[in-house]
Amino acid sequence: MSRQFLSIISLLFITFYCQAQFVCTIPSTKAFEDKLTTLNQLPLQGLTSNEKAISIAKTFVGEPYLEKTLEINEKREDLVINYLGFDCTTFVESVVALTKLYSGEDNEKFRNLNHYASILEYLRYRDGRRNGYPSRLHYFTEWVRNNQKKGIVTDVTEKIGGTVYDKKINFMSTHITAYKQLVGNDSALVEVKKIEDQINTKPLSQIYIKEIAEIESKIEPGDIIALVCKVDGLDVSHVGFAVRLEDHRIHLLHASQSGGEVEITKKPLAEWLKNSKLNTGITVARIN
Repeated sequence: MSRQFLSIISLLFITFYCQAQFVCTIPSTKAFEDKLTTLNQLPLQGLTSNEKAISIAKTFVGEPYLEKTLEINEKREDLVINYLGFDCTTFVESVVALTKLYSGEDNEKFRNLNHYASILEYLRYRDGRRNGYPSRLHYFTEWVRNNQKKGIVTDVTEKIGGTVYDKKINFMSTHITAYKQLVGNDSALVEVKKIEDQINTKPLSQIYIKEIAEIESKIEPGDIIALVCKVDGLDVSHVGFAVRLEDHRIHLLHASQSGGEVEITKKPLAEWLKNSKLNTGITVARIN
């Protein structure tokens, strides 16, 4: 039995037996339902997960950028679904969740908000279990590692030419005031430090900016691209999807804070990052 098939069965099992409780406003619910209407008109059957993901991701182009949509309750970790705007991470999570929602050609009856919520919770939280603020996969490195463990994505960074580098990840525990849920919450802080320690038990890898052009033929449209950053203690500053345009080059499809919406970079990824003062390279994860 294939790993992808097992992943699909796992997600369906979660929905059937344990529907997630979530927060989704009436306008956001309408926007989600409109998205399903759009996707139902796309020829998604028979596509690979990556092909499906990039087809779905392109339907978000022009959607507004909106940050901190998950931080609606400082005392309780709610499963928030917001389809009125996206930051880079919620955009990626939404596309991956929709890709899984449309996995299996005979699963139309599961394509609804309740099933989507179950998938999203499985993606967003450590081992698929929401148990307070620290259970959210805040560091994208851990997001990839944990969702690889679940069989949803595979980190292909080293496989396609990346190299290992050394960096201590501790940004959250050393910048507590930037996270309201950690201020005055010693137990949550202890958990975050444990998570950081766990991340630091394994080496990090990246494809350096100067090497992207050489290996971009190995990057597939629909791959998740994370931008490795120079900030002390932080692994990744931005995420999006690889898309190959008419120039046959890899560009980044992402929720852009500077652009104010979901968009595709005008320059190829290698040139777009060439003079970056914030980033050193990229990591690449492939949807199973």
